[in-house]
Amino acid sequence: MTTATKRKKLQDIINAADDKKVDAIYTIIEDEFAKDLSTTASMYRNDKLELMKQASTDPLFLADLNEIRADFDFLDK
Repeated sequence: MTTATKRKKLQDIINAADDKKVDAIYTIIEDEFAKDLSTTASMYRNDKLELMKQASTDPLFLADLNEIRADFDFLDK
């Protein structure tokens, strides 16, 4: 069974479940996914910060920024 199929089946189960069953399912997986999500969000944020640091010294990126700035200079006049 593919991951997409599993996701669809899980979504169908959750959509069909009453509140009590949804609470039970959530309780079972909450701790595990909370750890994964916080780690992923932290890594994603750190990756973005690292890319921004790299961009600040990238000559091609800086040239693109200067070109865009020059294109809009007329707005500041």
